[in-house]
Amino acid sequence: MLSRRWLSSLLVILCLSSIFLASACQRGNTIASLPERLAKKHASLTSYQLALQLEQTDGQQLVITQWYQAPDYLRTDVMQAGVINYQFFLRGDELTVRHVPSGQQEQLRLSSENALFTTPLLLELLREAQTASWQASEERPASYFGEFSWRDLGGEPKLGSMWLNAQTLLPEAVSLFFGSTKVLQLRFDSITLNPALEEQMFQP
Repeated sequence: MLSRRWLSSLLVILCLSSIFLASACQRGNTIASLPERLAKKHASLTSYQLALQLEQTDGQQLVITQWYQAPDYLRTDVMQAGVINYQFFLRGDELTVRHVPSGQQEQLRLSSENALFTTPLLLELLREAQTASWQASEERPASYFGEFSWRDLGGEPKLGSMWLNAQTLLPEAVSLFFGSTKVLQLRFDSITLNPALEEQMFQP
């Protein structure tokens, strides 16, 4: 039979091992490890579906739903006042825009004017997040707050800030600054990673 002293020693070892593993896990999930963890999430992303609310400085609000399939399929639906007004279909460099109420559609060139709707937002944000300056926040202890710089299609540097969920490493809210006054506020309602998407949904 096992002695009582041996059992006590074994329990102590098990407890110390649990404490060590817990502390090691905590050390692995610090702000310092964010770039590496974000890079892994970015690399593992082959498709996504997201929904967000966009608010401009002038108070205009839009609801945006976006689907992405690697390497270069993108669809963005833009809704205002509960009605889908525009759909953007991007396949490589081929951009088709449909005005849903009239049913009219046309081929357009990629430009800074439609960049918000023709950019894989989650991919870009995860890329920018890898080089952002992050800090913990007492205001939102379950999230990280980061500031980053980004460039528009014309190559002009801009500023942005992001709230990142500390567990999922997915964006919760983003502010994009265009100069000193114009700001876009993005609030994410849902993000689904790597869903199975049919190619048909990317057809205009």
